[in-house]
This record gives sequence, structure tokens and C-alpha cells, in this order.
Amino acid sequence: MEKFSAPLLRKTALTADVYQFDFGWGEKPVDFKAGQFFMMEVVDEAGKVNRSYSVSSTPSYKEGFSLCVKLLPDGRGSKLLRDLPIGGTANFMAAFGHFVLVDSPKDMLMISTGTGLAPFISMVPAVFERGFAGKVTLIFGVRHEEDLFYVDQLREWEKAHANFKAIVTLSQPTDSWTGEKGRVTDHLGNFDPQAVQVYICGNGDMVKTVKTLMDEKGVPKLDIHLEQFTTL
Repeated sequence: MEKFSAPLLRKTALTADVYQFDFGWGEKPVDFKAGQFFMMEVVDEAGKVNRSYSVSSTPSYKEGFSLCVKLLPDGRGSKLLRDLPIGGTANFMAAFGHFVLVDSPKDMLMISTGTGLAPFISMVPAVFERGFAGKVTLIFGVRHEEDLFYVDQLREWEKAHANFKAIVTLSQPTDSWTGEKGRVTDHLGNFDPQAVQVYICGNGDMVKTVKTLMDEKGVPKLDIHLEQFTTL
């Protein structure tokens, strides 16, 4: 584990309450694997706590790192990030988590809801950098159209890589929505359970539901990788 301070370079609104925070490395880059998370130290009037955020930039990007965060009205980490000025520093510990890419020739099925998309924004480019030849399917679900983010990036990857497909679905669409509809579980499709690596990240209920479905389909336990997000 490494402790470090990082200066905030940019903050970008992706939706009304989801932001991308771009940090510089400070003294030197920190090694991490695509899919891992950093812990940010929060010190306020209530004391000291740590908040975990998946890195949404690739390990190969050496100038800094990005976090994709849903800002919560009463969140202590959210308040720190919301109030942090450009050039201000935050303290982190890194890197943590076992939600990382497995070296396997099997096709990849990635399933995400909300900011559970964040680690995949780091992982998918890492897959391309490896020269992976299998099929990569990413399913991303939110409730409403205004909750969508990073969709342009997903479409760019589709154009650049014939083996990548992104399914973007809304569970509560308006009548004007012409894209996919329903929950992520409605778009799992047919696949050979013995020939796929499954990566799941998002809210706890979704992760548990999809994990159960994968078990029922006969996907080997070692081929199911998951990360649950909490709203702290």
C-alpha cells in the first residue's frame, strides 16, 4: 500500500450528480491494475474516514488518474470532492481490490449499472492494449436517459474495435428513447457458460442477481468476478 497526495487538475460534470475528477500524480506515478480502486482520506468535523473509488483511467496513462464519482448530498467524500478547488490536493492510499482482468482467452461479458461502469472504463482499453482477440460485450444500465455517461466513449470503442460491443439500456425510459430498454439482466443473451469470463460491477442487488443467474447458467465460479458499490 502506498500513501500519496494528488493535485486536482479538472472536474467534469458527466450528469447532474456524477462527476469525473482528474488528478495529477504529484511526486511520482502509483502502480495499479485496471479495475482496482484507491482509498481517499477524508478528515472533517466528524473525524477521519476513508472512501473507496474505482479508477476510471488506464494504468498506461502516466500523467495522472481519474475517478468517476456519484456525488451524494450528505456524503463525506462527496463533500470533499465537491469543495476541492482546482490545484487543491487530496490524500490517497493505493492500490486495492481483486476486481482485475484475468489472463484468459475466453470471451468477456461485462455488466454494470451506474458508476459501476467506472472500472470498466479502465479495463476495456487495457483489454485492447493486450491485443485480446476474443469477444468483449459490455452491458451498461441506468434508469433514465439523463443518468447516462461515457456513452460516446463506448461508441468510439465500438467503431475502433470489431470485437467490442456496448449495450446501453434504460430501465425507466421515456417514450422518446429509441435505444435498448429494460434491466441489464434482460440483455445477457445466449452464451456458452464454459467459454466466458464474467465481470460484474454496480449496486449490490444487481451484482447478487447477476451472480445468481451466472451460477444457474453454469458459469464456473472462477470465471465470475464482481465488485459491489455502496452509497457511503
